[in-house]
Amino acid sequence: MEKDLQQDKPTEISISPDPWGEFTASYPIGMVEAVLWMFAFYGAQSGAKWLADNAYIDVPAWFPGHGLQNLVMIGGTLILLAYWKLIRKAKLRSIGLRLDRLAGDLKFTVVAAIAMGAFYLLAAGVYWVALRLFFDNPDLAFNSHLRGAVFQEHSWLFYLGVVITMPIVEEVWFRGLLYTPMRKELGRWGAIILLSLLFAAAHNNAFPINQFFGGLIFVWAYEKRQSLIAPILLHILGNGSLVVLGWAFEKWQLV
Repeated sequence: MEKDLQQDKPTEISISPDPWGEFTASYPIGMVEAVLWMFAFYGAQSGAKWLADNAYIDVPAWFPGHGLQNLVMIGGTLILLAYWKLIRKAKLRSIGLRLDRLAGDLKFTVVAAIAMGAFYLLAAGVYWVALRLFFDNPDLAFNSHLRGAVFQEHSWLFYLGVVITMPIVEEVWFRGLLYTPMRKELGRWGAIILLSLLFAAAHNNAFPINQFFGGLIFVWAYEKRQSLIAPILLHILGNGSLVVLGWAFEKWQLV
């Protein structure tokens, strides 16, 4: 496995006008198959939720809200990776799982995380000003949006799922599985925008603005690094921040 994730001679910089050319050429499936995999993935999650909601599956009371969904996501991801290796005979780095650029990914993540934090602070400031200009009760609307943006469930299993499991799994499926064939068919910017919209829609929020901008940041990181390590780490930091904010809002009743 470790040998599969690494290369004999890591290359940090490509002089090719399109460094994605070789990466795209080694991708083992096309757009249709990738979309079918995604439909199966979300269909399994919806099916499991329906079974639980209709009492066909007995979910323990201590189980976190997204616990069953996380189990289905983990199982589906393991099936996908087994298919990748055993059926398609493809290397895991063709889906973005690679360690040969780890040092560069870590440096990139630090810089990108700072930029991401600054961007969200700026966006929050712009949103706050806009509310004050165009709404009668801006403080109530702003606080309501903050409460809806953060995670408010508090258990170690929930934290593990939201901060670790979901970022890894979602990056494998959205950026790893979908982005490369979409980029090949739609071009870089078409794939970036469409994938970010799909990522936002998959979260089933009324106004998934945070998820859309998060999707843009994660796919931009994948585009720059050709590795899922950077977007996974950024996704972990982003979800972790929302968990901490949710805990702080409740503890000190900030909103």
